[in-house]
Amino acid sequence: MERDRALREQLVETLERHGVLRDAAVKSAVLSVPRHRFIPDVRLEDAYDDRALATMERDGFVISSISQPAMIVQMLQLLQVAPGQTVLEIGTGTGYNAALLATLTGPAGRVVTVDIEPDLVEAAESRFAALGFTSVLSRHASELATLQPPFDRIIATARTEDFDPQWWRLLADGGRIVVPLDVGYGGERAVGFVREGRLVRSYGSYPCAFLEMRGTPPERETEVFFPNRRVRYAAPPAATVPMSIVGAQRADATEALLENADVVVARPNTVFSLQLS
Repeated sequence: MERDRALREQLVETLERHGVLRDAAVKSAVLSVPRHRFIPDVRLEDAYDDRALATMERDGFVISSISQPAMIVQMLQLLQVAPGQTVLEIGTGTGYNAALLATLTGPAGRVVTVDIEPDLVEAAESRFAALGFTSVLSRHASELATLQPPFDRIIATARTEDFDPQWWRLLADGGRIVVPLDVGYGGERAVGFVREGRLVRSYGSYPCAFLEMRGTPPERETEVFFPNRRVRYAAPPAATVPMSIVGAQRADATEALLENADVVVARPNTVFSLQLS
Protein backbone atom coordinates (compact mmCIF):
# COMPACT_ATOMS: atom_id res chain seq x y z
CA MET A 1 0.00 0.00 0.00
CA GLU A 2 1.30 3.46 -0.92
CA ARG A 3 2.33 5.59 2.04
CA ASP A 4 -0.01 8.49 1.18
CA ARG A 5 -2.99 6.13 0.94
CA ALA A 6 -2.16 4.68 4.33
CA LEU A 7 -1.94 8.17 5.82
CA ARG A 8 -5.30 9.12 4.32
CA GLU A 9 -6.87 6.04 5.88
CA GLN A 10 -5.26 6.90 9.18
CA LEU A 11 -6.64 10.44 9.01
CA VAL A 12 -10.14 9.16 8.25
CA GLU A 13 -9.93 6.68 11.12
CA THR A 14 -8.94 9.49 13.50
CA LEU A 15 -11.79 11.74 12.34
CA GLU A 16 -14.29 8.90 12.73
CA ARG A 17 -13.00 7.96 16.17
CA HIS A 18 -13.42 11.57 17.34
CA GLY A 19 -16.99 11.66 16.04
CA VAL A 20 -16.22 14.30 13.41
CA LEU A 21 -16.61 12.27 10.22
CA ARG A 22 -20.08 10.74 9.90
CA ASP A 23 -20.97 11.02 6.21
CA ALA A 24 -20.09 8.17 3.82
CA ALA A 25 -19.76 10.40 0.74
CA VAL A 26 -17.44 12.85 2.51
CA LYS A 27 -15.39 9.93 3.82
CA SER A 28 -15.00 8.57 0.30
CA ALA A 29 -13.91 12.00 -0.98
CA VAL A 30 -11.27 12.42 1.74
CA LEU A 31 -9.93 8.95 0.97
CA SER A 32 -9.74 9.56 -2.78
CA VAL A 33 -8.26 13.08 -2.97
CA PRO A 34 -4.47 13.22 -2.36
CA ARG A 35 -4.17 16.18 0.03
CA HIS A 36 -0.37 16.17 -0.22
CA ARG A 37 -0.54 17.03 -3.93
CA PHE A 38 -2.07 20.38 -3.01
CA ILE A 39 0.66 21.28 -0.51
CA PRO A 40 3.81 19.92 -2.21
CA ASP A 41 6.24 21.85 0.00
CA VAL A 42 5.00 20.07 3.14
CA ARG A 43 6.24 16.74 4.47
CA LEU A 44 3.94 13.85 3.57
CA GLU A 45 3.19 13.06 7.21
CA ASP A 46 2.38 16.73 7.94
CA ALA A 47 0.03 16.90 4.96
CA TYR A 48 -2.22 14.32 6.64
CA ASP A 49 -1.99 15.70 10.16
CA ASP A 50 -5.27 17.08 11.49
CA ARG A 51 -4.25 20.72 11.60
CA ALA A 52 -4.35 23.85 9.47
CA LEU A 53 -1.19 24.85 7.60
CA ALA A 54 -0.14 28.29 6.38
CA THR A 55 0.42 28.29 2.61
CA MET A 56 1.01 31.95 1.72
CA GLU A 57 2.49 34.88 3.66
CA ARG A 58 2.92 38.54 2.81
CA ASP A 59 4.76 41.15 4.88
CA GLY A 60 4.98 38.71 7.76
CA PHE A 61 1.25 37.93 7.78
CA VAL A 62 -0.44 34.67 6.77
CA ILE A 63 -2.91 35.46 3.99
CA SER A 64 -3.84 31.93 2.92
CA SER A 65 -3.90 28.49 4.52
CA ILE A 66 -5.22 24.99 4.06
CA SER A 67 -7.86 24.32 6.69
CA GLN A 68 -7.74 21.64 9.34
CA PRO A 69 -9.21 18.40 7.90
CA ALA A 70 -11.69 18.15 10.80
CA MET A 71 -13.04 21.61 9.98
CA ILE A 72 -13.21 20.83 6.26
CA VAL A 73 -15.18 17.66 6.99
CA GLN A 74 -17.61 19.45 9.31
CA MET A 75 -18.30 22.16 6.76
CA LEU A 76 -18.78 19.70 3.89
CA GLN A 77 -21.20 17.68 5.99
CA LEU A 78 -23.15 20.88 6.73
CA LEU A 79 -23.17 21.74 3.02
CA GLN A 80 -24.76 18.38 2.08
CA VAL A 81 -23.48 18.26 -1.50
CA ALA A 82 -25.15 15.77 -3.86
CA PRO A 83 -24.01 14.38 -7.24
CA GLY A 84 -24.87 16.60 -10.20
CA GLN A 85 -25.11 19.83 -8.22
CA THR A 86 -23.48 23.17 -9.00
CA VAL A 87 -21.23 24.51 -6.24
CA LEU A 88 -19.49 27.87 -5.79
CA GLU A 89 -16.46 28.10 -3.51
CA ILE A 90 -15.32 31.49 -2.20
CA GLY A 91 -11.60 31.14 -1.46
CA THR A 92 -9.71 28.64 -3.60
CA GLY A 93 -6.56 28.50 -1.49
CA THR A 94 -4.61 25.40 -2.48
CA GLY A 95 -7.54 23.91 -4.40
CA TYR A 96 -7.92 20.92 -2.06
CA ASN A 97 -11.43 21.78 -0.91
CA ALA A 98 -12.58 22.35 -4.50
CA ALA A 99 -11.22 18.90 -5.40
CA LEU A 100 -13.28 17.38 -2.58
CA LEU A 101 -16.33 19.26 -3.84
CA ALA A 102 -15.73 17.98 -7.38
CA THR A 103 -15.53 14.44 -6.04
CA LEU A 104 -18.83 14.91 -4.21
CA THR A 105 -20.65 16.44 -7.21
CA GLY A 106 -19.30 13.83 -9.61
CA PRO A 107 -18.89 14.06 -13.40
CA ALA A 108 -22.37 15.53 -13.88
CA GLY A 109 -21.72 18.35 -11.39
CA ARG A 110 -19.87 21.63 -11.69
CA VAL A 111 -17.62 23.45 -9.22
CA VAL A 112 -16.55 27.07 -9.62
CA THR A 113 -13.90 28.33 -7.21
CA VAL A 114 -12.74 31.94 -6.91
CA ASP A 115 -9.84 33.60 -5.11
CA ILE A 116 -8.51 37.12 -4.75
CA GLU A 117 -4.88 36.00 -5.29
CA PRO A 118 -3.99 35.40 -8.98
CA ASP A 119 -1.06 33.15 -8.01
CA LEU A 120 -3.38 30.85 -6.06
CA VAL A 121 -5.85 30.68 -8.96
CA GLU A 122 -3.08 29.74 -11.39
CA ALA A 123 -1.52 27.13 -9.08
CA ALA A 124 -4.91 25.55 -8.38
CA GLU A 125 -5.68 25.33 -12.10
CA SER A 126 -2.44 23.42 -12.65
CA ARG A 127 -3.25 20.97 -9.85
CA PHE A 128 -6.78 20.37 -11.12
CA ALA A 129 -5.43 19.62 -14.60
CA ALA A 130 -2.68 17.33 -13.31
CA LEU A 131 -5.11 15.33 -11.16
CA GLY A 132 -7.94 15.17 -13.68
CA PHE A 133 -10.50 17.41 -11.97
CA THR A 134 -12.01 18.62 -15.23
CA SER A 135 -15.32 19.78 -13.70
CA VAL A 136 -13.65 22.54 -11.64
CA LEU A 137 -13.40 26.07 -13.01
CA SER A 138 -10.94 28.37 -11.22
CA ARG A 139 -11.55 32.11 -11.52
CA HIS A 140 -10.30 35.36 -10.01
CA ALA A 141 -12.65 36.89 -7.42
CA SER A 142 -13.19 39.90 -9.68
CA GLU A 143 -15.20 37.62 -12.00
CA LEU A 144 -17.77 36.79 -9.32
CA ALA A 145 -20.23 39.33 -10.74
CA THR A 146 -20.08 37.64 -14.17
CA LEU A 147 -21.13 34.21 -12.89
CA GLN A 148 -24.61 33.08 -13.81
CA PRO A 149 -27.08 31.77 -11.20
CA PRO A 150 -28.27 29.59 -9.75
CA PHE A 151 -25.82 27.61 -7.63
CA ASP A 152 -27.20 24.78 -5.51
CA ARG A 153 -24.46 25.22 -2.92
CA ILE A 154 -22.04 27.98 -1.88
CA ILE A 155 -19.19 27.59 0.58
CA ALA A 156 -16.79 30.24 1.89
CA THR A 157 -13.39 29.31 3.27
CA ALA A 158 -12.53 32.59 5.04
CA ARG A 159 -14.15 34.48 7.91
CA THR A 160 -16.65 37.18 7.08
CA GLU A 161 -18.93 39.50 9.02
CA ASP A 162 -21.54 39.86 6.30
CA PHE A 163 -23.08 38.25 3.23
CA ASP A 164 -21.77 39.53 -0.09
CA PRO A 165 -24.68 40.75 -2.29
CA GLN A 166 -23.40 38.42 -5.02
CA TRP A 167 -24.09 35.42 -2.77
CA TRP A 168 -27.71 36.45 -2.55
CA ARG A 169 -27.86 36.75 -6.33
CA LEU A 170 -26.20 33.41 -7.02
CA LEU A 171 -27.70 31.07 -4.42
CA ALA A 172 -30.73 29.10 -5.59
CA ASP A 173 -33.95 29.18 -3.59
CA GLY A 174 -33.74 26.11 -1.37
CA GLY A 175 -29.96 26.09 -1.82
CA ARG A 176 -27.47 25.89 1.04
CA ILE A 177 -24.55 28.10 1.98
CA VAL A 178 -21.90 27.40 4.61
CA VAL A 179 -19.80 30.32 5.80
CA PRO A 180 -17.43 31.11 8.70
CA LEU A 181 -19.44 33.97 10.13
CA ASP A 182 -18.78 36.45 12.93
CA VAL A 183 -21.67 38.86 13.32
CA GLY A 184 -20.22 40.37 16.49
CA TYR A 185 -22.25 38.34 18.96
CA GLY A 186 -21.87 34.68 19.88
CA GLY A 187 -18.38 34.11 18.51
CA GLU A 188 -17.11 32.90 15.15
CA ARG A 189 -19.09 29.97 13.77
CA ALA A 190 -19.11 27.96 10.56
CA VAL A 191 -22.84 28.28 9.91
CA GLY A 192 -25.00 26.34 7.49
CA PHE A 193 -27.91 28.32 6.02
CA VAL A 194 -30.73 27.27 3.71
CA ARG A 195 -32.31 29.87 1.45
CA GLU A 196 -36.04 30.41 1.88
CA GLY A 197 -37.00 33.04 -0.67
CA ARG A 198 -35.60 36.35 0.54
CA LEU A 199 -34.30 34.88 3.79
CA VAL A 200 -31.53 32.52 4.83
CA ARG A 201 -32.15 30.39 7.91
CA SER A 202 -29.45 28.54 9.87
CA TYR A 203 -29.70 24.80 10.43
CA GLY A 204 -26.42 24.05 12.20
CA SER A 205 -23.03 25.48 13.16
CA TYR A 206 -19.60 24.67 14.55
CA PRO A 207 -17.13 26.94 16.38
CA CYS A 208 -14.26 27.82 14.08
CA ALA A 209 -11.28 30.11 13.52
CA PHE A 210 -10.54 31.21 9.94
CA LEU A 211 -8.41 33.86 8.30
CA GLU A 212 -10.36 37.02 7.51
CA MET A 213 -11.84 37.35 4.04
CA ARG A 214 -10.18 40.14 2.13
CA GLY A 215 -12.04 42.47 -0.18
CA THR A 216 -14.10 45.64 -0.23
CA PRO A 217 -14.41 47.29 3.21
CA PRO A 218 -17.92 47.84 4.61
CA GLU A 219 -19.62 51.08 3.63
CA ARG A 220 -21.69 51.49 6.80
CA GLU A 221 -21.19 50.97 10.50
CA THR A 222 -22.56 47.86 12.16
CA GLU A 223 -25.54 48.31 14.48
CA VAL A 224 -26.50 45.91 17.28
CA PHE A 225 -29.93 45.93 18.94
CA PHE A 226 -31.17 44.04 21.98
CA PRO A 227 -34.99 43.70 21.97
CA ASN A 228 -34.58 41.52 25.06
CA ARG A 229 -33.06 43.61 27.91
CA ARG A 230 -32.06 40.47 29.81
CA VAL A 231 -29.89 39.37 26.89
CA ARG A 232 -28.43 42.85 26.54
CA TYR A 233 -26.88 42.76 30.00
CA ALA A 234 -25.90 39.09 29.98
CA ALA A 235 -22.56 37.76 28.78
CA PRO A 236 -22.56 36.83 25.06
CA PRO A 237 -22.80 33.07 24.46
CA ALA A 238 -19.75 31.05 23.46
CA ALA A 239 -19.53 29.78 19.88
CA THR A 240 -20.40 26.29 21.16
CA VAL A 241 -23.82 27.44 22.42
CA PRO A 242 -26.63 26.69 19.91
CA MET A 243 -28.09 29.80 18.29
CA SER A 244 -30.57 30.24 15.47
CA ILE A 245 -29.73 32.88 12.87
CA VAL A 246 -32.01 34.31 10.18
CA GLY A 247 -30.60 36.73 7.63
CA ALA A 248 -32.08 39.08 5.06
CA GLN A 249 -30.68 41.75 2.81
CA ARG A 250 -31.22 45.19 4.35
CA ALA A 251 -33.89 46.06 1.77
CA ASP A 252 -35.81 42.90 2.69
CA ALA A 253 -35.52 43.19 6.49
CA THR A 254 -39.03 43.54 7.93
CA GLU A 255 -40.42 43.83 11.45
CA ALA A 256 -41.64 40.24 11.17
CA LEU A 257 -38.03 39.10 10.80
CA LEU A 258 -37.21 40.68 14.14
CA GLU A 259 -40.23 39.57 16.18
CA ASN A 260 -38.59 36.64 17.97
CA ALA A 261 -35.04 37.98 18.01
CA ASP A 262 -32.95 38.16 21.15
CA VAL A 263 -30.30 40.14 19.28
CA VAL A 264 -30.40 41.96 15.92
CA VAL A 265 -27.18 42.77 14.09
CA ALA A 266 -27.32 45.08 11.07
CA ARG A 267 -24.27 44.66 8.87
CA PRO A 268 -23.67 46.80 5.75
CA ASN A 269 -25.44 44.33 3.44
CA THR A 270 -27.38 41.98 5.70
CA VAL A 271 -29.55 42.10 8.80
CA PHE A 272 -29.17 39.08 11.09
CA SER A 273 -31.79 38.06 13.64
CA LEU A 274 -30.30 35.93 16.41
CA GLN A 275 -32.30 33.73 18.75
CA LEU A 276 -30.62 31.92 21.64
CA SER A 277 -31.54 28.27 22.13
